Amino acid sequence: MVTDLFERYKVEPSDIHEHLQFMHDVCIEVDAQTVVELGVRSGVSTSAFLAAMEHTGGVVWSCDINQPRVDPIIRDHPQWEFVWGDDLQLACDAPDADVVFIDTSHAYLQTLAELNAFSGKARSVILLHDTQLEQPEGCGPQPPFPVRKACFEWLNDNPEWSWHEFANCYGLGVMRRMP
Repeated sequence: MVTDLFERYKVEPSDIHEHLQFMHDVCIEVDAQTVVELGVRSGVSTSAFLAAMEHTGGVVWSCDINQPRVDPIIRDHPQWEFVWGDDLQLACDAPDADVVFIDTSHAYLQTLAELNAFSGKARSVILLHDTQLEQPEGCGPQPPFPVRKACFEWLNDNPEWSWHEFANCYGLGVMRRMP
């Protein structure tokens, strides 16, 4: 059962484990019927979203440029749809979502492009991991804290969204559409 996997991932040290309960709970709070997850890797965040979807009856639509290495519980889950490819090229195919989660390259321009491409699909909440990561590996020269910088730039042009940030586990940005 995915809930057992989610409970295990919450206590196993990882770069995101301290945010999993919040990610799960925000989906239940907004009664999410669809979550769009950009970046899967090993499915740790996916487990939180799927556990919430088992409660709300919704689905998780995940996209990654790499094939994920997920537990068979996630891979075979009936409420999970995985699309392999570049999220920006597949943005038109993504469903509208109650929650959008961004955890991809951590590059400033990529994050800004993802916010622009997927914010119109987000009805309630946008979550971004690694807002407190000063210099991400593997994405070339970046301004300091590139994910956070992209968020603040995007928020300047989108005042209908509020901002909250958790600093632990490399940071989690939380944007909520204001009524």
